[in-house]
Amino acid sequence: MKEGMHKVRSGLIRVLVRVRDNRIEDIIISGDFILTPEYYIDEMEKSLLGVRVDREEILKILKKFYEENDFQSPETYPEDFTDAIMKAINA
Repeated sequence: MKEGMHKVRSGLIRVLVRVRDNRIEDIIISGDFILTPEYYIDEMEKSLLGVRVDREEILKILKKFYEENDFQSPETYPEDFTDAIMKAINA
């Protein structure tokens, strides 16, 4: 797995990602950023499985995830998670 980190206003996003056939095969998102309730991190990870390794595609999935779910992530946005994921993919 490759690792990437991205500093945001609310903390640090750490991503471990495994890519196969240009798609996200496995992903773990952690860090000290704020996202409540915390189980939405697991749901976010699930939403990214099988997604093509493309910045715009990943961002589209994360924006949709933010729109469709009821959680709070002050000072942390889909673009921040996308940046962390892309840093891991390109590590």
